[in-house]
Order: sequence, then C-alpha cells, then structure tokens
Amino acid sequence: MYKLRLGKSVGFCSDNYYETLDEMVKNGFDSGDFDIASKWHLPEEEAEHYKTLEKGLDAFQKSGLYLNGVHISFGKNWDISAVEDSRRQAIVEKILALFTRINPYNPHGYILHGSFEPIPPENRAAQIQSLKKSLTELCNGTKSLVCVEILPRTCLFNTSKEAIEVVDSLPQLTNLKVCVDVNHYLQERAEEGVLALGSRIATTHISDHDYEDERHWLPMKGKIDWNALLAAFEKIGYQGVFNYEVGATCAEVKQNYETLFAAYNAQKAKV
Repeated sequence: MYKLRLGKSVGFCSDNYYETLDEMVKNGFDSGDFDIASKWHLPEEEAEHYKTLEKGLDAFQKSGLYLNGVHISFGKNWDISAVEDSRRQAIVEKILALFTRINPYNPHGYILHGSFEPIPPENRAAQIQSLKKSLTELCNGTKSLVCVEILPRTCLFNTSKEAIEVVDSLPQLTNLKVCVDVNHYLQERAEEGVLALGSRIATTHISDHDYEDERHWLPMKGKIDWNALLAAFEKIGYQGVFNYEVGATCAEVKQNYETLFAAYNAQKAKV
C-alpha cells in the first residue's frame, strides 16, 4: 500500500494561523508548510508579520507538526531572477536574512518562486542566468533544501524540462531541489512532469485545476488524473510530504486525502 505523509500549507500572515495549527493536529496531519508569502502584494502588512516570525515558528514547533517547508514570499519585490544585479543582490540578501532567522528551526526546505511574471521571450535566457546566480548564493546560506517551485504561464520553471536544465546545470548545489506544484502544470500532464523530474522532487504542493490556469481546487474537482499522478510519485520513489495548498478546511483535506489514496491502492490491488 502506498501512502505519503499528510501536510497542508498554513499561512502565517492569515488571521487564523494559530487556530489552523490546532485543527491540523486534531485532524491527524503529520506535517505542514509555514507559508509567509500570502501578503506578497501588501508589502507593509507583510513586513509587520515578519516582525513576529519566531512566535509563529515557536507555535509550529510546539504543535509537534513536522516543519516540511517555509514558503518565501514572491512578486516583483522578491524576484530572484532580476537581471539588474544590484536589485537581484538586494533581494537575495533580504531572503538570506530570513534564512538566518528561520534556520534554527531546521525546516526540511525553503520553497521559492524562480521568478515573477510576465517574462518576455527575449528576456528568458538572461533571467535564467540571474536565477542561477541567486540559487548559488541562497543554497550556500542554509543547510536546508532550497526548492524551486514549478510555476505556471510565463514564469521560470513553467515546464519540467526547464527545471531540469537549471537544476542539473548546478550539480555543486547538493541542496537544490524542486517543489512540484501539480496545479501549475499548463504545458504538460502533471504525471508526466513528476516522472521527468524524478528524484529532483523534494516536496509537493497538491491541488487540482483544469489545465487552463491554476485553480487550487481540492483534488478530484479538476482534470488531473490522480491515480496516474500517484502512480508516478510511487514509481519515482517519492516518500516525502503530500502537502495540500488549498483553501479547504483541515477536515475536508483529510477526507480528500483518505479518498485519494484509498482509490489508488484499490486500483493497484486489481492489477
């Protein structure tokens, strides 16, 4: 029987962060992602929340949940692929300052967006080079994994092929990995992306979509073939966290998780 650890992203900048931690524990979650990105579009409010990061992390640690990931903020002010080097360096230093505060809590990994958008085709190569510089500096700033997320539309890492090219070009960065957000696959099937990335995957963001845009629906509402996707995860030997990134309640997520894996294992038993 194939089963993965159950996790859920919890927004530290949300109004119900501490209540959500309690609900996760009550519903039998094993792990979670500490998400500090939800106020990326409100920089002043985001900065206020950052003043109490340690309080939030202390509560996470006290809950007994495994700190699977810390989702770093994104947007124009956090774009680590910025071509202007002085701007790129300032952003990297800002993230490294967060690493310094969070590293003592030993997160399994940090989750970062490789870019903001839109990216004109003529800028892509230059931004990839900037991204590589930033990833080198960031990976050297922590013993935790640095996981670049699969993203939609014109963002960097919008295909598994591009993610593989970037990660494999930096073999010296042994803590550089991928966060596979299956809801962001718009140019390939999610199961095909997982099979291509293989052992480069260190963590997940789980939700459903319609292959037209990201939706962050509960699995089975959209068009992802979940039996095929779970088969892909099992085939590559993934044993990490099955981390939901949805707006549903903890009880709804837990029920969805049990239904998904029960259906997959029942199908396997018939073969």
